[in-house]
Amino acid sequence: MANYSIPKLEGQNYVSWANDVKYLLMERQEWNIVDEKEIEPKLDVSTDAEAVKEVKNFKARKQIAMSIIYLNIDSSHRRIVERIDDPIEAWKVLKTYYQPDSKAHHMEVYSSLMNCHISSEESISLFSTRLLRIYEQLRDLDEDFRERYVTFQLLRYLPPQFDSIVQTILRLDDVKFVYKDVVAELVAEEARLKLRNMDMNKEVAV
Repeated sequence: MANYSIPKLEGQNYVSWANDVKYLLMERQEWNIVDEKEIEPKLDVSTDAEAVKEVKNFKARKQIAMSIIYLNIDSSHRRIVERIDDPIEAWKVLKTYYQPDSKAHHMEVYSSLMNCHISSEESISLFSTRLLRIYEQLRDLDEDFRERYVTFQLLRYLPPQFDSIVQTILRLDDVKFVYKDVVAELVAEEARLKLRNMDMNKEVAV
């Protein structure tokens, strides 16, 4: 089993923290418990030894899930869940505390999307990952928020050398105008441009 170093929850990093811990719990096969897709098996008078073993295993995994959540919170923030021993409840409490369901918070997250620009020397992969994190946060607030608007933001502030492929992408039909596919096209174009620049520099050097 792999070991991961996850930045502990300190408040401002809740979105990235929740995503990291979610995948850690998935790797440990415990996320479905927290997400309530897997519930504790019921016992009755006819329950056999194997079923009892399953219940015991479920409870053990549930405790591990709670431990993972708690230990990946900075010590200064653990008070929020320190009296909770149920990972399902802890996960909901943390979400409510750090992602309040308010219009002000919605506006703040939406503004972060609109203000997300590619930085100088930043790769397409890193920029697209930053945007994807914001999109995940928006979807958490509004499940109807459409991916296409994040794709538009991805294309909006790219450097001039991408103008040609951006125009090509904007002519795609809705079926092909998918975020992950657009990112793949841009990453390929980025690699092509870098290779061309390397070749040009070699020619100048000669």
